[in-house]
Amino acid sequence: MSNKGYPRTVFWLVWSIALLPLLVASVAYFSGWRPAEQITEGELYPPGVTLADLQLENKELAAEGNWQLILLVDKTCADECRYWQTLLPNLHASLGKDRDRLLWQQVDSNEQGAGLLLADPRGFMVTRYSLSLPPKAVIKDLKRLLRISKVG
Repeated sequence: MSNKGYPRTVFWLVWSIALLPLLVASVAYFSGWRPAEQITEGELYPPGVTLADLQLENKELAAEGNWQLILLVDKTCADECRYWQTLLPNLHASLGKDRDRLLWQQVDSNEQGAGLLLADPRGFMVTRYSLSLPPKAVIKDLKRLLRISKVG
């Protein structure tokens, strides 16, 4: 009985098992497939979008080093904006020991529309939240993000 084909078969079997997950992940990534359920409640920005790209009027937004939560207020936003204006200090305080890692501020928005924006410490945009979301969803996202993140 000859074993000449056996080592070659094992070799290719091991390689195919090792490369199969990489192949499936590559196909999923390049086809744009996303899981049906997202962990985050907000709308994720595409990679590479910065605060400067949004051309917001407040120049202090360019400050780097901390996570930034920005409340965009426009002329059409009345009750929801007032609600979030009063809520943001409490939301910030609810982060506990991580509250020093997050700066929040309000910016008048003409082109962007009302909403909450989250930027990372390097100024890259992460998430945009609708003001109609419940505050608990935003707090849950922020706590998870700050717990996982080692920057800022």
